[in-house]
Amino acid sequence: MKRYISLIIIAMACLPTWAQKSKNYGTCGKDVEWSFDNVTLTITNVEKMGFNVEMANYDLSKNRAPWAKKNLPIRKVVIERGITSIGSCAFAGCSDIQEIIFNGTELRRIGWGAFYNCTRLRTISLPTNLREIGPIAFANCSGITSVKIPDHCRVGEQAFISCTGLTYIDCAPTSDIGPYAFASQVTVGNTTRHALYNGEVGRLPSNINSGNSNTYGFHRNVVEKRKLSGAASVDYDYVTSPIDSLIPTVMQDTRNDTYALIIGNQEYRFVSDVQFAIHDAHVFRQYCEKTLGIPTANILPLDNATKQMILEEGLDWVRDIKDRENKKLIVYYAGHGVPDTKNKNKAYLLPTDVRGTAPQRGIALDDFYGQLGELAFAQTSVFLDACFSGVNRENEGVTEGLRGVEIDPEDATFGDGNVIVFSAAQGNETAQGYPDQGHGLFTYYLLKELRETHGATNFGALSDNIKKNVSTQALQLKMRKKQTPTTNASENVAETWRSMGF
Repeated sequence: MKRYISLIIIAMACLPTWAQKSKNYGTCGKDVEWSFDNVTLTITNVEKMGFNVEMANYDLSKNRAPWAKKNLPIRKVVIERGITSIGSCAFAGCSDIQEIIFNGTELRRIGWGAFYNCTRLRTISLPTNLREIGPIAFANCSGITSVKIPDHCRVGEQAFISCTGLTYIDCAPTSDIGPYAFASQVTVGNTTRHALYNGEVGRLPSNINSGNSNTYGFHRNVVEKRKLSGAASVDYDYVTSPIDSLIPTVMQDTRNDTYALIIGNQEYRFVSDVQFAIHDAHVFRQYCEKTLGIPTANILPLDNATKQMILEEGLDWVRDIKDRENKKLIVYYAGHGVPDTKNKNKAYLLPTDVRGTAPQRGIALDDFYGQLGELAFAQTSVFLDACFSGVNRENEGVTEGLRGVEIDPEDATFGDGNVIVFSAAQGNETAQGYPDQGHGLFTYYLLKELRETHGATNFGALSDNIKKNVSTQALQLKMRKKQTPTTNASENVAETWRSMGF
């Protein structure tokens, strides 16, 4: 009898521990599980076929994360392999978290407010393949002392706002920084203001300069210090144009049927750079979002894109769009074009990792247009701020041995589909830069038309006005060379493209 009583006592003593342990695990998304061992919360991919999975999204009120509801004392978070997205507000308010460990390379997105108010967080080493940090993702994480933003990562509005402990920030030149990303919010009287980051900075994207640095949360002194130090990773060869800051916000997240692939190729490995190209692409993207109302998730920006990035990351992303026959696609490209002098001057787009002397290793315009047409979107509009004469915006040769020699490239042919192409120049003309405005000449007047019409223009008027303004201004620039934008369309829309629009 005593033996049975002893066993019952032992079992009862163990019950609270078992009960507590049984509650400290669960699911947080399809094929995603969480577990907590009183110190570390681990997020695990349990998908049986080995496919990547995403965490669920949460909020700060009715749909809180399970560990937040339990108010678990999490000190460390481990994100295991195969997790591509951390949900919105997933760890918001978990103020005991001190460290985050990313064990895989698959993480692409950190959601809105994911680590909001994690005030004891000290260490974050963001994965190199991370592509998006949502708005206020790390807001009020006052314990963070340094942050390094990886290549091609889009940082949302106020993502690191009020991270008052930051003393060092490094943003890859190809990253895309949102408004007030690194500012701090302070209240003066009854007014909320932004205090600008004034600590040490490593690298910065080329579109951030002393004239617009406050927009991104940096004090202008930070940028000026970078300029004086001669840091090659920051491009200070342009001024900020009024069209960059006076962007009309007409619609936001309303064009769910429209997608945009935006490529800015500025820094080339084997040939001269293309002045302003990344700035062109970044500002065009802002117009897509604010003026045309294209959701951020429907836009893929590629800066300094290699051939693999354009063909795989870019065009594969486009191919994955569902129900394309009812969708619109916008493709923007600023960068080098080049003719193949050994093959009837055939025209090619030049990725950043291809030599100008080997254009056939680039992307033939015929093939590019053909692939876009085969995707059978309801409408595909292409904007090329590039020329194919072998001379760049500074009158420098792109093909070795042909410096300053302009070549008349062969006209590219169109395949099937509803494709309209707006080109910066025709024949052997050069697509020039517009230094006074910090843009390519063609892109400047494209953006100007979008601003003045709030995007409500048809392609006929857009084409006519760009052609008129670029042709006039080109002769007044330093090179005083002709530049005549052209618009061409595939056979399917040859008679109707002028009445079409964004």
